[in-house]
Amino acid sequence: MSEKETITMTKDEYSKAIQSAEDKLRASYSKQIKELQAKLPHKKSDEEKDYEDRLSKLEAKEKRLNLIDSLTSKNIDKSFADYLKDDVDVEKFGTAIDNLVNAKLSESGFKPSGHSNNTKISKDKWKKMNYHEKQDFYEKNPELAKKMMGL
Repeated sequence: MSEKETITMTKDEYSKAIQSAEDKLRASYSKQIKELQAKLPHKKSDEEKDYEDRLSKLEAKEKRLNLIDSLTSKNIDKSFADYLKDDVDVEKFGTAIDNLVNAKLSESGFKPSGHSNNTKISKDKWKKMNYHEKQDFYEKNPELAKKMMGL
């Protein structure tokens, strides 16, 4: 059989013992609450959300302007900015475009049109030509033919 131990204390001592036990329990619970709150995600206020949204828009605008500046400094049309990422290497992109254009030009055997073919004709020769000859000449060299016709 176990005997109960009887403790005699004053009312003041009893109150202090109860208060001490409550303080220990409160401190333990406060510590657990703080630990759990630290694990919870921080809920942002509307002002914080608005600020972050405005900041990200400003940063995106600044990156776009920097990209446009880089493109124009390399003599590349700024409309390419719509199709490129902000962190693109403009120097390499310009080189790639130049290589592509040069390859296409060499493949197609580009020959400029609209240039006069250095055909010489005198006014006397023009006057002696019949209608069909003048028409053929006009198709081959319209600028000179217009001059001969006085247009």
